[in-house]
Amino acid sequence: YLATAAAAMASAVVVAAEAATESGACALVDNPSRIPLYMPDVGTTKLHEDEMSVVWNLTIPAGTRLPPHEHMYDYSFHVLEGSTLAVYSGQDGKHIFSFDAPTGHTMSFKREGEMMVDITGAIPPFPAVHGVKNVGEGNYREMLFETKPCKSVPHGEYARRYDNEDMRRIFLAKDGAAAKTHHDGAKILANSENVNDETEKKFTKGYTHGMLLSLDASARDRTPDIPVDALVLDFYPQLVKDAGAEEGMKRVKHMVLVRFKPETPVGEMVAGYIGLTTKISEMKGFEWGPIANKLGEEEKAMGFQYGFVTTFNSEADRTAYLVHEAHGEYVNELVPNLEDFMVFDVLEAQ
Repeated sequence: YLATAAAAMASAVVVAAEAATESGACALVDNPSRIPLYMPDVGTTKLHEDEMSVVWNLTIPAGTRLPPHEHMYDYSFHVLEGSTLAVYSGQDGKHIFSFDAPTGHTMSFKREGEMMVDITGAIPPFPAVHGVKNVGEGNYREMLFETKPCKSVPHGEYARRYDNEDMRRIFLAKDGAAAKTHHDGAKILANSENVNDETEKKFTKGYTHGMLLSLDASARDRTPDIPVDALVLDFYPQLVKDAGAEEGMKRVKHMVLVRFKPETPVGEMVAGYIGLTTKISEMKGFEWGPIANKLGEEEKAMGFQYGFVTTFNSEADRTAYLVHEAHGEYVNELVPNLEDFMVFDVLEAQ
């Protein structure tokens, strides 16, 4: 049966690749400055990757809704166990449409701008950023095949896709010795014991020491010996507000890690956080991004999907931010949309 599925997939992939090559649809996603704003994992398990393709298994139990993700490439899928699927916007979480995906069915899509287009026109175009829910009575399973027809850019190797971008690494440890883990070639932006405000000490999940690092292309390719219980979340920063450099000042890096509920309007939640930078003057710097851990190292992020880092000139400024009315209003909106979160503050390295 898998041989038949593979043959059907191969035929669909050829059609999708030809369509994408003719339309030049990959030009946007292969732009080195194009960093995903959402998690780019489009399946539940990556089975294979080479310079031209990525193969995923996608399994959705009945009644389960997956969080928003972004399709960076054209793709095809072959249904191994069919069901009915509902598609939701990643921006506002609203239902877009539902469709039947029966066992043995194959579909192919190409990316055009910010939309995915069914090459047969059987279903309407939908955002490249979306979530999916299995609304049928049985489990759903498919084999998903991504094509890279325009350039040989490995999907999981973000260091190669974004050669001009520095990565951020949030590294948290539960003892001082583990906190001294050497990250070869990395620039240490902040490194200290936890300095959370007293009201947020309970949000550290037992971690006591933290670092915020910047990794260039060469540092990204090196893998340090990470302690088993350490937390590592890598992300490519979307810079909203540049804190610049301040001589002789140990500023606070306020690091928030979150995992959204599947039905969360992620785009709106992120926009709300960004909006605080225009309302609270103490926020001197702000950057954020979805997880970009290497393949096989995703579990080191302990289930967290996004990292947000705010820079404050002092702990007093951080406290002013926490008690600000705009912050309180946003937190009241954000928390009901989270499955999990943690807060960890560290001081800038000197």
